[in-house]
Amino acid sequence: MPTHEWTMAGDDYGSRSRPRRKTFMVLAVALPVLLGLLVVLYLVGGLDGTTRSLGPKNYSAHVECQVNSAGSQGTVTVSGTITGDATRYSVTVEVLDAASHQRIGLQTFEVRGTNAFEGTTAAQAPIGPSGIECKITKVA
Repeated sequence: MPTHEWTMAGDDYGSRSRPRRKTFMVLAVALPVLLGLLVVLYLVGGLDGTTRSLGPKNYSAHVECQVNSAGSQGTVTVSGTITGDATRYSVTVEVLDAASHQRIGLQTFEVRGTNAFEGTTAAQAPIGPSGIECKITKVA
């Protein structure tokens, strides 16, 4: 009687590797990883030729404010400069009443491609006789 041996060597009926399934699995894993890497590079600025660090930025900033008031209403003109190691900044300026230190205005400037920013914001409370103070409260 014949004997039956079960081997996979040279057997047309045994299980074979499926190259299409392996290729699909490699693409299914590699494609999202590649897209994730591109998103991270874009967010840190690596794709537009500028590399930004994820940590704090080094900068030097100066801001000045001038108030124009009529009665209990007024506007504040904010102007300033910022220089540093980044190509873009988000600068938040707070306007305070000098006597009470109450916030009367707040404005955020997006500074890109230049180092100057300027704008006008409405004063939200009556401005006291001692004037106003401006300060940069956040740089991102």
